[in-house]
Amino acid sequence: MKRSDFLKAAAAGGFLAAAGLPRGARAQAAGTLRAGLKLSPTSLDPHFRLSGEQNLLRALHARFVGMSADGKPEPGIAERWRPVNDGMAWEFTLRADAKFSDGTPITAEDAAYSIARVPTITGSAGAYHIFVRAITRTEVKDARTILLHTAQPYPFMVEDMTEVAILSKSLGAELRTADFNAKTVRVFSGPYTLVDYRFGEFVEMRRNPHWFGAAPAFETVNFKVISSDASRMAALLAGDVQAIDEVSVSDIARLRRDANINVTQIPGMRVMYIAMDMDRDVSPFVRDAAGQPMTRNPLKDARVRQALSLALNRQAIVERVMEGAASVASNLLPEGTPGTSANLRVVTQDVERARRLLAEAGYPNGFQITIHATNDRYPNDEKVAQAIAQFWTRIGVRTEVQTMPNAAYFPAAARQTFSVMAAQYGADNISYAYRALVHTFNREQGLGTANRTRHSSPRADALVAQALVEMDEAKRNALFAQAADIAIGEEAIIHMVYHPAYVYAARKPLSVTPYYNGAFLPQAVARA
Repeated sequence: MKRSDFLKAAAAGGFLAAAGLPRGARAQAAGTLRAGLKLSPTSLDPHFRLSGEQNLLRALHARFVGMSADGKPEPGIAERWRPVNDGMAWEFTLRADAKFSDGTPITAEDAAYSIARVPTITGSAGAYHIFVRAITRTEVKDARTILLHTAQPYPFMVEDMTEVAILSKSLGAELRTADFNAKTVRVFSGPYTLVDYRFGEFVEMRRNPHWFGAAPAFETVNFKVISSDASRMAALLAGDVQAIDEVSVSDIARLRRDANINVTQIPGMRVMYIAMDMDRDVSPFVRDAAGQPMTRNPLKDARVRQALSLALNRQAIVERVMEGAASVASNLLPEGTPGTSANLRVVTQDVERARRLLAEAGYPNGFQITIHATNDRYPNDEKVAQAIAQFWTRIGVRTEVQTMPNAAYFPAAARQTFSVMAAQYGADNISYAYRALVHTFNREQGLGTANRTRHSSPRADALVAQALVEMDEAKRNALFAQAADIAIGEEAIIHMVYHPAYVYAARKPLSVTPYYNGAFLPQAVARA
């Protein structure tokens, strides 16, 4: 299904009719929101880690450019922008009424400070560096105007700035991630301010009295971290919390039948993918058919990678494992998203052809492999990995599954620990998705930041290099589509499996506005 059709369906059926609450519950809802959160933010530093659980920090620290629920740039701290100097710079104008939580104006100096801080962050498994990499110089023209200069035409500056949180310059040049985590930072640019936080337990916020946007519905918010899907569901049904995120796929139908619950969902700009180690001749979790280590890595052969893709029954995974709360994937982003390829189709399962390709590649008896996945990060993540393993085993690639908690998984993946990994990645547009997840890893250029298995397609990368300086949108999208045809289609360096939906639930009369990136924002919870 095309993303445009998804969004129409979500708009038409995502929100259920509101119903009343008892007077006490209604009064309580007006003051404090109690919400159940699957994942705790790993850090309170909004520049530290680009990941789903960090999206909650958008409530505390506003982005330079705002972002709509379906991922489109909109006015934020910057109210307007335009390219200048033939695309060699972008001029941003700040809102006149933008203030920090201490009442001081947000100025272009604060924007310049925040942009300069991003590349100084170290030790992150998913840094924000990619979003400021193109900026060669910041020029503060006056209190409300800033120019961001680039070495060459750069068409993605506005999208990049939707990810840059604005901090107060008064926090100082020595501001560290540890200062945020120690809760010593008390100046905020978002609709809420921090009251208290304990990793893995809760995040408590209070409405920012100087917030310049629409006032949130709740004065205070208490996000309780409830990692267990069953426990989060039970807390909602018992009324211990009023809203939850990441509803388990097995609970969606039940909640939709409950007259006391509003269920909302949106197709996410996210893909569940399988990445493979193409970098090493000897890969740590690849063994021959007899279980002995191999000196030749079969994953470096395109025929083997194509065989593994052909072995998958993506529709069965969506229908049986995800219970319909997803759609099969052929591209990095849902079909119809600008820059995706119309030539790529969902790979149809073909077991016999997969076996022939393995034989042609020199593996008629197959081999053994281990796929690594999380067991607490995505809906049914462990079950999805098990399904992949079963499909691969049927073509002679005996596959074991090893899963681990999200907190351990991604640091291990960043160290190139795995031979094959299953995970999800979300992006605002095709540029981010390709640059971070598919592009050959290049630390200096900030490319391949999520390429943890070091897969690579130099031919496709060359097309992307052209796209990154092409100011004509149609030509730019055509280049990205051609790159996808090569990297995803012809060379099969990474497998697309499905696009998951983000599903939220709230006790009536409350409803959660769903965000394409899975963000669970207190300002997005209100009466239906």
